[in-house]
Amino acid sequence: MDSGMEKPELISTSSGFSVFYKNKYLYSRYAPKKAILSLIDGITIPPETLVLCVSPLLGYGLSELLKKLPSSSFAAAIEYDKALMDFSLKNIDPSIFKHENFFYARTESVHLFLKKIEKETADKNLKKIIRLDFSAGAALYGDFYKTVEDFTSEYISRFWINKLTLIQFGRNYARNVFKNYIEILKNKDRIKKLKPNSIFKPILTVGAGPSLDGSIKFIEENKNNLFILAVDAAAARLLPKIKPDAIIVLESQYWIQKAFIGLANSKIPIIADLTSNPYAVQTLKGIFTFFFTEYTSSSFFDKLAEKKLLPPLIEPMGSVGLSALSIAKILASPGIPIFHTGLDFSWGTGFTHSKTSYQVNETFSSCTRLKPLYSLSSITGEKIERVTGKNGKKVLTSPNLKNYSEIYKRVFSHTPNIFDIGKHGLLINSNMINENTAKEIIDKANKLNKNKGFHFYESLSQEYHVEIYNVIKTEKEKLLTLKNIFTHKVKASDTEIENLLNSVPYLYLHFADFSKRNLLTANFLNRIRIELEYFLKILYRIQS
Repeated sequence: MDSGMEKPELISTSSGFSVFYKNKYLYSRYAPKKAILSLIDGITIPPETLVLCVSPLLGYGLSELLKKLPSSSFAAAIEYDKALMDFSLKNIDPSIFKHENFFYARTESVHLFLKKIEKETADKNLKKIIRLDFSAGAALYGDFYKTVEDFTSEYISRFWINKLTLIQFGRNYARNVFKNYIEILKNKDRIKKLKPNSIFKPILTVGAGPSLDGSIKFIEENKNNLFILAVDAAAARLLPKIKPDAIIVLESQYWIQKAFIGLANSKIPIIADLTSNPYAVQTLKGIFTFFFTEYTSSSFFDKLAEKKLLPPLIEPMGSVGLSALSIAKILASPGIPIFHTGLDFSWGTGFTHSKTSYQVNETFSSCTRLKPLYSLSSITGEKIERVTGKNGKKVLTSPNLKNYSEIYKRVFSHTPNIFDIGKHGLLINSNMINENTAKEIIDKANKLNKNKGFHFYESLSQEYHVEIYNVIKTEKEKLLTLKNIFTHKVKASDTEIENLLNSVPYLYLHFADFSKRNLLTANFLNRIRIELEYFLKILYRIQS
């Protein structure tokens, strides 16, 4: 925020300095330090806490805060206003900036601030947030700072969800990344790359929730006027009358194979996560393209990004339906409407998914006298909650599904060209419209973009394939070097071993006790030695 010619004024008082800005005193005119010092004196900062320091301005209270800060905690100061930030940097004691558990940032971007937190606290296990307003500057941009607080709190909660996911699935993800890169080299004619902003037709994202059943007739009537982007579990419900233009695949585990029964020869293009199970590439015969869910920060992925070897990135959301919406946003030409149905995050009195989805078929096939069809235990082990959904109807949901709905609200609910045509499900602050309105929007968009194509993929270059080959070859050589060090065939210093390990983080990022402090401990290295063999077997599939 550049406030133009207006500049903060330093005002002398009997007890120190106050600041006058935008016709307001940002500290008391009588005792500028008293309020913040009293606040800091009275608080207890638990271990593993992020302290959000809003508009520290003259820095009153920062040194006192940092003295109380546990070594496992961190203080992140933020200022929105450029004039206040410039003024602040001239008046704060420079020694404060040298504290290892503190940073001060000026930004108008919540996303960039969270990226900064992620980078600076990589060795921390932050579990909660405390917000402290250091001056009345916090009130000048109250909405922004509240958004920062909310998103930072969500980031910390999501960090632990992502960490648990990484522990459980990280090895699968890393394995699948390598296997899918190997598939790219084996299927050069069939595996392409996504073309962003290439779709000029209205896009319909089809989830596998029960509301899909109510939209089938509309989809069938308008299928020629839509680019239909279906999640893997929804494909069986659409076929054979409705052939999707592309299918989204996200799942990293083997059981996703059930979603592809009957699809092997359909030749429907697949848009798969680079972390998804490579069975899809190996089984389905159509065109394949990839995107990448950035499931963790990693020097290995940074290197791939530098070499332009990563496909389009989306943030981790945990839901294939939400990922499909993200891909729709990437593919859509500016202004193209995006519709969705089947993203319910709940179910009614019937099944959890649409008819003939593999989840429903699995429910039928696993039904026994001891495990009846309508037993909730046959559907989910989670706590079930009955809530009011769309149109005032009661629906059932679970903690995981509610979390997905919150992600939808944060990421998609304010996007003007995304429309919800699903008739059932949780209230997700979506732009709900009926099918008649949707038809009008579709016809208008197609009239404006008549004769424009929708080829959403293009060939990968020979240089890309060469770079992929070189990366795999280099990783194999590094793992062989590590193996020789561990088996005492090659001598190396601790520094050399540490540098080598830092370049192959996929070997250990999924370890529950991973931290930089224990990277070179004997127990940790023994487990890395086992992982090393696992990944070497995969990389040996490419001959040197």
